[in-house]
Amino acid sequence: MVAATSRATAEIYDVSTFEPSPFICPSDHSTNLTVILELQPGAEKVRLSIPSGYFDPRVKLRDNTTRRGQVLRIHGEGFTPWPPELLPKRQEGPYVGILLTDYIPMDDLAVHHASLIRGYTATNVPEFYAVDSILGLETLVSDAPPFRDPETNVYSDTDLHISRNSSGQITDVITCKKPGSVPYPGCRHYMESPLVDFDIGYSLKLLPHWQDMSNNARAFVSCITSNSL
Repeated sequence: MVAATSRATAEIYDVSTFEPSPFICPSDHSTNLTVILELQPGAEKVRLSIPSGYFDPRVKLRDNTTRRGQVLRIHGEGFTPWPPELLPKRQEGPYVGILLTDYIPMDDLAVHHASLIRGYTATNVPEFYAVDSILGLETLVSDAPPFRDPETNVYSDTDLHISRNSSGQITDVITCKKPGSVPYPGCRHYMESPLVDFDIGYSLKLLPHWQDMSNNARAFVSCITSNSL
C-alpha cells in the first residue's frame, strides 16, 4: 500500500490541485486486520479485512475485534491511508473519514435529514422538491420558512443533496454545512451496500468531487467487505 504524500502537506490546501484517481484494491494482505461488525443484535455479522494503515495509529486494535461501527482515515484522492504525520493537518488537506455502520434506507434517511434541517418532526415534514445543481446532484428545497433555532435564533446552516440512479432510487444522501457557517464547513455523504452502510466526511470544498468520492468509497467498501458470519 502506497501512502498518500506531497501536496497535502501545504499549510493551506489548494483544492484546485485535487487529483482523484480510481481506488484499486491492494494485493498485499499481510498487514490486514479483521474487524467484525455486529450491526444489530441477533443479526448477521459482517467481516471486514482492512489494511492496518487505515486505522488511527493512536488506537491499537486487536485482530478479530467485534464492533458496532468502524472509523477509517483516508486520503481523498485515491482512497489510500491518510499519512499519520498529517493527522494534525486534516482540515488543510483532502482528508476523508469513513464510518462503516448501519443506517435506515436511503429514502428514509433523506426524509430524516429534511426534518432536521427544517426543524419539523418526521411526521410533519413540509413538501420538499428537488432542484438540479451544477454538480449533478438534486438539492432538496421547500417553500416552507427556513428553520430558526428558538434557543440560538440562528437559521438552518445545512444544505441537503441527493443523487438517484436511472430507476429513480436515491443512492446518495449528502448534507453540507453552508459556507461561513463554521470555520471548516464539511459534508456527510451517506451510501449503502449489500452488507454494510457507510458515510464519508470531507471538506465542503471537495463537494464538486462527490462522484469520485462515491465511486471510490463503494469500490473501497466492496474490497474490504467479505462474507457475513
